[in-house]
Amino acid sequence: MKYTVVSSAEFTYPDVFAYESSSAAPDVCGARGGYASFQLLLRDVPSDGVSLAVEGLPEGVQAELWSLKSVMVERNQGIADEARAPHYPERIAPYRIYDCVRPYTGRVECEGEGKQCGFYIALKLSPDAEPGTYPFTVCADGTEIPGRLTVHRCRVPKESLKMILGYNRARVEQYHGVRLGTEAFVALEKKYLAALRRMHQNMTYVGSVDAKEVSPRVWEFDFTGLVRMIEEFEAAGMTYFWLPSVGWRKSWSESTILLRGTIPSMSYEGYCYLTQYLPALQKVLDEHGWTSRCVMGVADEPNAENATEFRALCGLIHRIVPDIRLGDAMSWGNLHGALDVWVPLNAEYDRHRAEIETFRQNGAEIWHYVCCGPREPGAINRFMDYPLLSTRYLHWGNYLYDLTGFLHWAANCYQPGQDPFELNCPEHHNADAVCYLPAGDTHVLYPGDGEPWLSMRLEAERESAEEYELLKAVAKHDKPLADGICTSVFRSFFDVEYGVAAFEEARRRLLSAADERIGEG
Repeated sequence: MKYTVVSSAEFTYPDVFAYESSSAAPDVCGARGGYASFQLLLRDVPSDGVSLAVEGLPEGVQAELWSLKSVMVERNQGIADEARAPHYPERIAPYRIYDCVRPYTGRVECEGEGKQCGFYIALKLSPDAEPGTYPFTVCADGTEIPGRLTVHRCRVPKESLKMILGYNRARVEQYHGVRLGTEAFVALEKKYLAALRRMHQNMTYVGSVDAKEVSPRVWEFDFTGLVRMIEEFEAAGMTYFWLPSVGWRKSWSESTILLRGTIPSMSYEGYCYLTQYLPALQKVLDEHGWTSRCVMGVADEPNAENATEFRALCGLIHRIVPDIRLGDAMSWGNLHGALDVWVPLNAEYDRHRAEIETFRQNGAEIWHYVCCGPREPGAINRFMDYPLLSTRYLHWGNYLYDLTGFLHWAANCYQPGQDPFELNCPEHHNADAVCYLPAGDTHVLYPGDGEPWLSMRLEAERESAEEYELLKAVAKHDKPLADGICTSVFRSFFDVEYGVAAFEEARRRLLSAADERIGEG
């Protein structure tokens, strides 16, 4: 039986055995309170599979063993043959990729002609683990693989980055056959939320505000569902909440933004609705101490067609409830002055950085987001046909540009009829637009057997969030040093280093800098 050790910063595949980061032994490191991780691929595995164990770890270090499950990338959606470039895509579809990460429960069977199987091994470092370098051994049946672990003196700082990925309760119901409100659903949802908290997601979308027009232009509201949802998510460790959007669009080509079904936002009926709904909402938020921890959407992804009405609606909302902060994901457009939390597409931030930064100068918070775009040479996103480092760099961008939050529409937003293990470029409907999504855009969690299964992209984003906090901590003591480490591999959202060795060197420099500058703080 053959083996190779591969960096956790590089995608692996069931039909590939040699990688840029391949080595004969794991040599890993991490900050206390974080992880030191790697992948292990085995080839020529016996027909009855293989079992795995990690031995000799020091006190305060726990091995989390996961098996890699391959999923299908059926096409490089959105990339024309004539537009292909290095890493765009990373690999020509169709192919299978080890993205799904499931808990190891015993022997793992091989797949493919090479009789190959894969493992993801994450060594969890307690905040109180003793710093030092330690030998350990990975045992795969009769094969013993010597490894080395360096536990750094620094600790992963307390999270400060705001992160929200769309968690979909309906998909949990659908894919696991459990009904909302039952004990089975509650238990399963806790596992989903724990998986998102592992990634350092600390914000969720919330909804369920019932409204009834009891007489013409007179409304009554029931916030019971909203309160219950926030309380449940808060108990699961979430700190921030994205309130349901006030409005929505019927068509991408129309200017009208609609409220509560079909009420035009700029009509008198819309004014009556807003002047009753918004104060009632703020009263509930104030009573629970949530107002400062909430952002409210206005009308997702405004465009040139509805920009004027969007700005007018934001102004009206600000006049009625000035204490509720407004935010939306968007591309660049004539929206200046409308929001408190700006969430531009990272490619649009790159192109319009000077203009967007003027919003910060006037008190706004700046985040970034990705979705089905950007999808162009050089841009980074979390697609499965991009390098895994593309996902890993997302929060290095947060550091370099001091962007205090990150948004993505989908943690588990599988589309109708989608099997995320076999179909990853599904059809997607948004208002009157229809498209096919790039591979993996709908999820970083898989619907496993009675639980969510992680992904290598989720783990890459977790590592990225932890590296963001380390960069921020080092910068408090030596900003030129932190900036230099960052820009050695991440120079802009369109200019990153895809050499795995160069990235690993930058990460080791970051950990050493954190040891020296922040120590055990």
